[in-house]
Amino acid sequence: MPALVIVNPTTWPAVAPPPRIAVAVAPEPTSEILEPPAEIEELIEPVAAVEPELPVEPPPPVRQPVRIGLGLRKTRENFLARIRAALTGSAKIDEIYEGLEEALIAADVGVDASMKIAAAVRAKLGNDNRPDAIRDALKAEIATIMMSADRAPADSGDAPLVIMLVGVNGVGKTTTVAKLAARLKAERGSVIVAAADTFRAAAIEQLEVWCDRAGADIIKQSQGSDPAAVAFDAVKAAVARKTSTVLIDTAGRLQTKVNLMEELKKIARVVARELPGAPHETWLVLDANTGQNALSQASIFGDAVPLTGVVLAKLDSTAKGGVVVAVAERLKIPVRFVGLGEAIEDLREFDAREFVDALFATDDAGEQSSSGSYAA
Repeated sequence: MPALVIVNPTTWPAVAPPPRIAVAVAPEPTSEILEPPAEIEELIEPVAAVEPELPVEPPPPVRQPVRIGLGLRKTRENFLARIRAALTGSAKIDEIYEGLEEALIAADVGVDASMKIAAAVRAKLGNDNRPDAIRDALKAEIATIMMSADRAPADSGDAPLVIMLVGVNGVGKTTTVAKLAARLKAERGSVIVAAADTFRAAAIEQLEVWCDRAGADIIKQSQGSDPAAVAFDAVKAAVARKTSTVLIDTAGRLQTKVNLMEELKKIARVVARELPGAPHETWLVLDANTGQNALSQASIFGDAVPLTGVVLAKLDSTAKGGVVVAVAERLKIPVRFVGLGEAIEDLREFDAREFVDALFATDDAGEQSSSGSYAA
């Protein structure tokens, strides 16, 4: 049996206490939303909100220009009916040509012009009374008159083209200016409109609205200001800005008002002083419904300022479209534009050959033969 050894407890070797174990305690749940640190926030890219796709609307349909055949419908129906009656109503030469003269006068070609046209046709055909031959000769004679008055528009070179528009009250002059502005801006570039109608109440405001639609700049002063000063400022601004075209809207004037006609002369003088050669064009705006009275207006306006062209407004609303022929025969100046509607894009450049073709066309052909080059 082994010997029992008694060890003194105080002599036991020291034993290291067991290591302390750290226990992670889960935090208590909280209702607060914790935000990420700023340095992490910078790295987080915001997610764009996804918007629902909207249905794509189709573009509005392109408005087709008014055809000259449609615009001349009233004139053509009246004119051709009388021509047919003259050619088929009698076999006698004298009665046929009397009927032709009456048909031309009724269309507002004018007495003198109607007699000259009928005499020219008769001299060409002699005793030939065939309706087709007379009709073709009449058409050719009217075309000759229209073409003889035609001439190329003015060329201002590198300078702005300055066009002054004149006319009596109520012919559609202000709206014609705006339509011209829209057309010339599309064809030539920037346009400045001079609001030189400082007499009529609200004329400047009306022109501002139209210029806004046309995208044209406007130079204006207060009502009652000197119209020549407005025109001068417009031309000066156009030269400085290198603007392509200047349109000068003048006050509607009765051709019997001498002082107002003198104002037109002053505008022309002042504009020419700022830009030699200006105004390069002076166009008389006429209402086609006035018929032969338009020639009286043209004669007196022509005494005040040299007219270089005519804009014939409201041609679509009259049966007196023959005044176009009267203007060419009497005044020997070209018709530049004609009005076949009220929309701003309805201003159409006048084409003499197209006009004559539409005037003599049958109803179906008159509506389909012309794409139109006419409005105001």
